Amino acid sequence: MNGRRNLDLKRSKVFVKSLLVFPIFCFALSLSAEALPSGEEFLKMDLDRALPLVESLSKEDSKVLVSELRAEIKKSYSKADHFYFLISHLEEIQAVEKEQARLKSLLWVYGMAFFLFFGFLGFLLLRQRQAIRDINQMLGK
Repeated sequence: MNGRRNLDLKRSKVFVKSLLVFPIFCFALSLSAEALPSGEEFLKMDLDRALPLVESLSKEDSKVLVSELRAEIKKSYSKADHFYFLISHLEEIQAVEKEQARLKSLLWVYGMAFFLFFGFLGFLLLRQRQAIRDINQMLGK
């Protein structure tokens, strides 16, 4: 009987905790589910308002927005796809060059760390040999 009471008490605690967590979860979900502006609204939006919105987009939302923007621009400029392709390709080239520069800097850091580590290791080995030699001299060998 006492075991059943403990089990009922544990279940009620879990239920109360879930009742407390559920509204918080719903509130967080509602904040993340803000309505995404259409392509036309986005083009008419101030840059100060649009930039934080763009930074907070998920990958799926950004894909939807890009396709809407391309459709909207294509209405007024028929070669928008060529323009978009050229711009995205040039941005990818810039990103690759920046990444190569970062990797080159990282390679220098790894090289310096490698050099310092093995230099320190060599110093320790030399000091150890000298300490062993000094101990042997003290012992009279």
